[in-house]
Amino acid sequence: MSFANTPADSSASLSYEPFYKLHEKPFSLSADPRFLFKSTAHAPAFTALQAGIRRREGLIVLTGEIGSGKTMLCKSVLQALDRRTFSAFVPDPFVSREDLLKTLLVDFGVVSIADLKNGRLNGASRLDLSYLLYEFLDSLTPLQAFAVVIIDEAQNLTVPLLEEIRILSELERREKLLQVVLVGQPELAAKLKLPEMRQVDQRVSVRHELGPLDARSVAAYVQHRLHVAGDGGSPAEFTPAALAAVFQGSAGIPRLINRICDRALQLGYDRRVLVIEPTLVSKAIDDLGLPPVPALSEPSPSTTSGRSLPPASAANITTRVDRRAARSRELFPRAMTPTDRLAPHRLRPVSRSGQCAWRRRSRRLQNPPSRPSTRPLPRPRASS
Repeated sequence: MSFANTPADSSASLSYEPFYKLHEKPFSLSADPRFLFKSTAHAPAFTALQAGIRRREGLIVLTGEIGSGKTMLCKSVLQALDRRTFSAFVPDPFVSREDLLKTLLVDFGVVSIADLKNGRLNGASRLDLSYLLYEFLDSLTPLQAFAVVIIDEAQNLTVPLLEEIRILSELERREKLLQVVLVGQPELAAKLKLPEMRQVDQRVSVRHELGPLDARSVAAYVQHRLHVAGDGGSPAEFTPAALAAVFQGSAGIPRLINRICDRALQLGYDRRVLVIEPTLVSKAIDDLGLPPVPALSEPSPSTTSGRSLPPASAANITTRVDRRAARSRELFPRAMTPTDRLAPHRLRPVSRSGQCAWRRRSRRLQNPPSRPSTRPLPRPRASS
């Protein structure tokens, strides 16, 4: 009997979690689909993958930077499919064509590892393994079932292995028998554009690039993971400035967010504080060897028109008032008072014709004529 998943073993592996009333690790690096946060970046990718698999139309390619959450997203998509879907996940792209077929047969439940090592398939050729896989996929058609395989780190696939994948993706009766999803770093998209990859590239029906989280999504992501790990609630709290520091330190990459938040909570536990301040996040970033972020502090409210605004908004209002004041100085020749500067709209407006007349008069005064006028004098009127 294995005790790997017993509650005692689980609680023994926790450190700061009980202090924050968390039942499990909120920022673990494992790809647990329960923690998937459908951000503005991940929700469209989830929908595109799910729809592409259900349509069974050619290859699907998902790319994204390291740590952007591609593996968790794919596992979540597989979990959301119905029971008539047989799935296989290939985490290691450094395999031969025979090893790939063996992995698919084992994951689909067609054969066991013992059959491959010591049984009837020991030393089976690629052709023998291919026939066995074709028979299994063909048997799914009467059951209205189908199979999908996700190949991770696909940017490292060799050309012969990509050719094998192309052949597998073309197996069909009335519909595709095997849906293939290639997951990799941005180099995968460039690799598929190579001349020798054009047969594979032309069969890609869905392409999606997974981007980083924005600042708002980072804050929601952190709260989501705390909510899941705390079964709905936890006293742990990241201040807005701390979340801004997490965003800057991680550049929106989920894996880095997890590492920073995990370290910040550990530092908070060492100091026995429930609220995580920016200083703790900066210390966590420094401990992890990540590039430092500028010092951040909690925003002090700036009151304008009876409501609190962040400093940036207050600066915008000041700039807008200064622009209005400059415009008023241009339109009104008299000196302005401090009251005029703060509220230039209180000055009496001048019509457009009046503005033009004043400008012409000002130009004449500043640039007097350099020579006398040549206009003839009026003739004297004859006396009667």
